[in-house]
Amino acid sequence: MISLAVITAFLTTIITLFFHSISDAWTSLKTETKEVYATNIQNFIKEVKKDFTDKPAKRRMKEPDDFEGNPDEVRAWCRRMTLFFQSNDISKEWERIEMALGKIKGGKDN
Repeated sequence: MISLAVITAFLTTIITLFFHSISDAWTSLKTETKEVYATNIQNFIKEVKKDFTDKPAKRRMKEPDDFEGNPDEVRAWCRRMTLFFQSNDISKEWERIEMALGKIKGGKDN
């Protein structure tokens, strides 16, 4: 098996050769061409930054229906409540409990 040190040395060599070839190619370009490339790179970086900073608003899920007490629907209702909590960034346990209790409408003693 190849050791980690050998793999690291190999990758370091490849990366170094890659950057040297880019550096050599860059120095051989005319000033006007360098300016065009530099502008294109700057524009590309601006677009990438936009993709990461202008995040669309997270979609909110509407509240699940009330639980009416049917034992066969407990698991599905709990999954819907969990998805609702996650999609609406409700992370505090007491908020989750309070909301879930408020959604339980049916049952033997209700």
